[in-house]
Amino acid sequence: MATRRSARLDCVLVLIGFILQAVDGASYRTRPQPTAVLQGQTVTLTCSFDGLADDDTVIWEGGADDKTIAFGGNVPKVYRRHKITGDASRGEYNLEIERVKPEDEGKYSCYTDPNAVADATLTVVVPMTGPPTIEGGELPVTAGEQLSLTCRSTGGHPSPRLTWFNGTHRFRAASVSNQRDQTVELFIPRLTKWDNGANFTCLADQGFPELAKPKASSRILRVKYPPLVQVPSPSVHVREGEPASLSCMVDSNPKATVTWRKVGGTIPMLNMMRDHVLHLPKVSKHDGGLYQCDANNGVLPMGSGTVTLQVYYPPVIEATMEDELTMLYGQDDQSLQCIADGNPKPHIRWRRKDTSLYWDNPLRFHRVRYDVQGTYQCVAASDGFQEVTKNVFVNVVGRPSIQPGLPVVTVPEGNTARFNCEILGDPLPGRVSWFRQSKQGKESVVMATEVGVSITENPTDDGTSSTLLLKDVGIPQEGTYICQASNMFGEARREIRLEVFSSSGSLVVISVSMVTAGLGILAAIIVCVAVKKGWICREEKRDTSTLSSTRSMPPIPKSVKRLGHGTNDSGVEDLELQELDGTLKPRPPPRPGKEWTSVGLSYTGLAHSSTLPPYTTVERNRPDGEDIRSRGGIPEEAVMSDAVCMPMDVPVPAAKGKWKRRAPPGGAPGPASVREPPRAPPGGAFEHANLREPPRAASSGTPGPAIVLHDSQAESI
Repeated sequence: MATRRSARLDCVLVLIGFILQAVDGASYRTRPQPTAVLQGQTVTLTCSFDGLADDDTVIWEGGADDKTIAFGGNVPKVYRRHKITGDASRGEYNLEIERVKPEDEGKYSCYTDPNAVADATLTVVVPMTGPPTIEGGELPVTAGEQLSLTCRSTGGHPSPRLTWFNGTHRFRAASVSNQRDQTVELFIPRLTKWDNGANFTCLADQGFPELAKPKASSRILRVKYPPLVQVPSPSVHVREGEPASLSCMVDSNPKATVTWRKVGGTIPMLNMMRDHVLHLPKVSKHDGGLYQCDANNGVLPMGSGTVTLQVYYPPVIEATMEDELTMLYGQDDQSLQCIADGNPKPHIRWRRKDTSLYWDNPLRFHRVRYDVQGTYQCVAASDGFQEVTKNVFVNVVGRPSIQPGLPVVTVPEGNTARFNCEILGDPLPGRVSWFRQSKQGKESVVMATEVGVSITENPTDDGTSSTLLLKDVGIPQEGTYICQASNMFGEARREIRLEVFSSSGSLVVISVSMVTAGLGILAAIIVCVAVKKGWICREEKRDTSTLSSTRSMPPIPKSVKRLGHGTNDSGVEDLELQELDGTLKPRPPPRPGKEWTSVGLSYTGLAHSSTLPPYTTVERNRPDGEDIRSRGGIPEEAVMSDAVCMPMDVPVPAAKGKWKRRAPPGGAPGPASVREPPRAPPGGAFEHANLREPPRAASSGTPGPAIVLHDSQAESI
């Protein structure tokens, strides 16, 4: 709808134009247009009419002084470069100007009626004589400073417009100060490193690029800034003997000089520095540490970066550790420290040589004994490297140590009594002395020159052994015999009590043993019948998988305990180490109410004795696995099980040997006890290791009669 109305309006306007033309006469067919021309060229300003009458005159006016230039086709002679062109019959009156000059610029009008004038502007373009100039920023500037650049253009018409560009992006518009001398300033309050290399361009444009092309001048900015150091690999890991390269990247203007140094040390002599890279062809463990690269280009502050060089090398035990260490016997809380270096940090342990029993570092001795003497190895191990060891021989010196044994020797009257002392010491005692202490407490020296007395000393692998033999002993020889050994550090004593019994007591021993055996068999039969009938043992079956042995281990008498309470600190909770076949055997701590064999500890790390070297010990020949507390014939107390049934078809071993009985001193009768009688070896001497001490009466202070039972009879019971 709106389109139709607009079309109707246009038709009305055209119709009005024809009517006015018919009334007023001529009308413009072509009006003059604004035109730009380059100085020295020819320009034509167009103008044409429709409906010119014979008396209509076309007039051109303009120029710098706005004067009449032409009447119809006539041009005054003063305007020699001007003329009217075109077909007058067709109403064309174009003004042509040759060799245009700047003064020709201005407004030009073409008309027939002064009241209806059409005009246009003629612009004469005079190109700039050269590109604009830039002042400022000729020398390099430093980051942090300010920058002021001035762009100036000279000549040209019309005056050019100046614009700053940063590369291809417009920076800011130009400000015109005058028409002939154009200037524009560029101001940056603070330069940064990112301004370095910036291309600041000043563009001068006169506005008519087809006649006068724009001209530009550029200035590449040089900004000095301090070095900026970046480290690609802050930590470098390498094994000893391999090459290593340390590098740091430096950004600076001007180019910086890079130097390397080792913090707290010196750079290896064999190195190659190339630009920002430090190359070490073959590193050693001493080359590890912190390295710093410093960059300097004269602009403060200097740049620096650090690189940590980690050199992995095998463990090395400190060479200052002695190969042999002397300790004094009886000292407490001695330790042996091992120091090892390596990367990664080595794990240090101790072990007795040729064993698999390890202890933590430092190696601690709760109490120094002669059986700790031997060779120990410090073992240092690091991941990725072979372990290294160093041997240290521990030499124990001090006063003599007499090995414990049976405190009592029981011998039949008329036989030979043997007393044996095994002595350890460093230095060994020059002589072993024997003393006899009577019941009244008086001591006398036992001499080998006495009748029936023999004293022999024999060297052993670890010390010396002294043996005292008393032949044809009787009641007067009873008493306490003392073995004494001494050296420069002190002395050691051991007391052995001798008891002599009469041979007439064997019949009593045999009779009592037979009666006891008969009563035991009868009691077993009664118990089995009662169990079969269900009179007893009707309780629920007990799980015996965790029950302890029917025989308990008695405590060790003080007289036969080994010196000290431990050998080494094994690192395991309170385990006491004792010697077995030349090794240090761990023994579990005592637990009240339990047998040590049922505490649930196992020692799989013990090496077999066949693989061990001969260490300092007097128990070298003891069978593997024998506990030290049961040696020397220490008696064990019998414990009756809850319900023991003996099959009727099991024969009871016949009693061997003879029963003997002797009355205690004073003739007071006492309860009978069963003991093992001594067995006489060839030669008439009795070995005291197979004899047991007769028990004492509990109710009275006087000892009871002693009843001795042969070995085989005791085992059958």
